[in-house]
Amino acid sequence: MKKILHKARHILFESCNFLELLMALIVLTAILAACCTLGNSFLNYWNDRYADWAFLSFVGHVFNILIGIEFLKMLCQPSADTVLEVLIFLVARHMILDHTTVIENLLTIISIGILFAIKKYVSLPVRKENYGIFSGDSSPEEAAEDESETSSQK
Repeated sequence: MKKILHKARHILFESCNFLELLMALIVLTAILAACCTLGNSFLNYWNDRYADWAFLSFVGHVFNILIGIEFLKMLCQPSADTVLEVLIFLVARHMILDHTTVIENLLTIISIGILFAIKKYVSLPVRKENYGIFSGDSSPEEAAEDESETSSQK
């Protein structure tokens, strides 16, 4: 019975890895499509460059692409650092593009500061090659063994 449960868990785990890869490919396709329309957005900005909204519209398109790229990185190599980078971009986009009050700007600045503090002081260094959809079949135990081997060689 244990063997069947172990095999079922392994199949589910591999299915999840496949679905993550599929989602990453879909997000990559959307990012490439957004990059293709960036030229159009730049031309619209150039034609209306003296209008107040033109530059913010162009920067909004650029931010959307950057957030998509960070999201793709988060799908490919999930870690606290990549999640924090996505959140930092999202909060910065909100502050720059949306018309907010002074209190909302203050809260946005404080939240970005908190996110940077978390990134600097709370997140632990990890080896990126040991996890994610593009990592090999190494288990957490093998990763720990690799860590101990590299630290003993130093």
